Amino acid sequence: MSQDSGVWLLVQPAATSNIAYTVPRQACLGLTRAVLAGGDDPALWWSYAGGDPVVAAWLEGQRRLATLAPVASIAFAAPTGLRRIGCLPGNSLVSRLAATLVVGGPPPGCTVAGGMAGAEAALQSAIHSALEPSSEALLLLSAIERMRAHEQLVARFDEALAEARLEAMRELAYGAGHEINNPLANIATRAQALLLEEKDSERRRRLATIVDQAFRARDMIGGLMLFARPPKAQPVDTDVGGLVAAVIDSIQAAAAGRGVRLEYSPPPAPISAHVDRSQTEEAVRAIAVNAIEAVEEGGRVSLSAGLMAAAAGAVVGREWCEIAVADNGRGMDAATLRRAFDPFFSGREAGRGAGLGLSKAWRFTEASGGHVVVESRPGGGTRVSVMLPASERTPTAR
Repeated sequence: MSQDSGVWLLVQPAATSNIAYTVPRQACLGLTRAVLAGGDDPALWWSYAGGDPVVAAWLEGQRRLATLAPVASIAFAAPTGLRRIGCLPGNSLVSRLAATLVVGGPPPGCTVAGGMAGAEAALQSAIHSALEPSSEALLLLSAIERMRAHEQLVARFDEALAEARLEAMRELAYGAGHEINNPLANIATRAQALLLEEKDSERRRRLATIVDQAFRARDMIGGLMLFARPPKAQPVDTDVGGLVAAVIDSIQAAAAGRGVRLEYSPPPAPISAHVDRSQTEEAVRAIAVNAIEAVEEGGRVSLSAGLMAAAAGAVVGREWCEIAVADNGRGMDAATLRRAFDPFFSGREAGRGAGLGLSKAWRFTEASGGHVVVESRPGGGTRVSVMLPASERTPTAR
């Protein structure tokens, strides 16, 4: 029986050249075992492949490429056209195998070799006689596809879990808001009626406290409902520098009261973002107030605005306006950072800074097509970047 499996492995000993090796059927079976076993131990993969020299050469190539960027899946030639194996970029051995396994003959531009040695004429004949992958090759392809799907599930699990948790919060907030607002309104109304008729100063003080706390709870419920279902954004071209200046004017008193120094670096040239002006201003204000509360007396909070050609997590090639709020406070550890935008979560002591400011900031920014990036480390302060879609009339970033 022919040992031609119809599949090839691309080995890249240097950054500028590829060598395509034919993979024997037996090596396909060994690679299938290695894929299904999981793990990234090259020695284990080589032993499963029976010490096949083709697999050894490929593993050595992957070792040399380990410091480069993760590889992505590639199209490979087949009698019926182009097909793909890999689904997402990855750096595991399974991902790299998916990106370097070729079916139906090596792609153009490769140096070809039969195993680690072999006559060129015999190799060219094998290319034409092994276009259809063997059953062993199909088994290997199936195993790769299954493991790539598994890798996707693992990679997306945390993201899906976070989204499900947020959705549950939204539903709870909206439902609870309606139910709690009615008794709060009754409490406030009755306390106000009693306050009008009360003559005793101490009893008036207590009734006033009840009214104030009822209104505070009402505002918190309103904020929670706003987080759950914010009003539809009405984006317009907005001067970013003017927006940040308005935010600074509104927080000057809060900063002075805590002994915090405010700094502002305006953009070198006017820039415009296509956002809902009031929602975005409220988002930046909430982030700035949180920064003021995060630093001790004598601390510093700086705001800046600028234009970026690309942003983390954003569509490449699109212009983005960045409004950054940085403080020199104590920063956040990884656990706190993961929950920074959860409703009512606070990394500070109880009763200080807990609320919906950051949650609303995130929701309002998202509603205008932007996103928020947070960088923080314990003892190193925090930097929050509000990334906003630039309007079409904004000059291109240099």
